[in-house]
Amino acid sequence: MTERRRAFRGAAVGALTGALAVAAHATADGGTPDSTSLTLVALVSLGLGLTASTVGTRRDGRIPIAGWLSAGQVIAHLVLVLATGHAHPVGAPMLAAHAAAVVVGAVLVASAERLAAVAGSVLRAVRFVPLVPAPAEGPPLTGYLSAVVPVPLLPALSRRGPPSA
Repeated sequence: MTERRRAFRGAAVGALTGALAVAAHATADGGTPDSTSLTLVALVSLGLGLTASTVGTRRDGRIPIAGWLSAGQVIAHLVLVLATGHAHPVGAPMLAAHAAAVVVGAVLVASAERLAAVAGSVLRAVRFVPLVPAPAEGPPLTGYLSAVVPVPLLPALSRRGPPSA
């Protein structure tokens, strides 16, 4: 995994941890957090995002991302419970909301990583400018050039698909 992809993954995991934890907590009747709780959740999200970007895994996809987001949901839930001062039993709605936040976040980050890889390859292909050699000294060429031959954009094509038979 490249440095850019790890940085993107860390930023996405950090941002989604805080946003989805607060949304899931409020959705499951955990209450809306005050400014102190939001500050603590932002610090947890920042720390988790930095850790996810530096530690990294060799695997791509939703599984490592779901692991980071699960850890973030647990830590953010504890922070929200401790900061608001009201301990409540973790019921099925709270677990379902945080689990849904992990699934949605993992799908979003994995899809965004794949989309960024495809967009990057397209941009690299579009920016490709072939070098045209300077004309040779000597008599002019006879005939004319009819058209510029386009360079195929092979790096922009996705190599994914079913195996060939």
